[in-house]
Amino acid sequence: MRRTLAESIVSFLLGAAWAIVLLGAVLLFWSFLPFGVVIALMAGIVGSLFGLFLVVVLEVAALQFEKYRELKHQTRLLKKIRDALETEGAKGEERDTLRDH
Repeated sequence: MRRTLAESIVSFLLGAAWAIVLLGAVLLFWSFLPFGVVIALMAGIVGSLFGLFLVVVLEVAALQFEKYRELKHQTRLLKKIRDALETEGAKGEERDTLRDH
C-alpha cells in the first residue's frame, strides 16, 4: 500500500519524538543523579513527558490517516455493491429488497 507524503512525515516525526523521550529521560537522569537515585528517576520521568506527549499526538495523527484510508476502501466497496444491486434491478428481476418494505 502506498503511503502519502504526510504519512511519511508523521512516521519520521514519530521516530524523532521517541528520540526526544529517550534523550530527555537520560539527560535529566544523569543531571540529577548527584542528588540521589530517587530524585534522578523522578527527573528522568519528568524529562520524558514532553516527548511522550508528542508520541501520543503523532500516533493519533497516524490513526486518523489509517481511518481515512479504510473509509475510502469501504466507500469503494459500498459503491460496487450499490451498482451491482442497481444493475440487477434494472434487468427486470423483481425481488424483495429492503427498499420495498
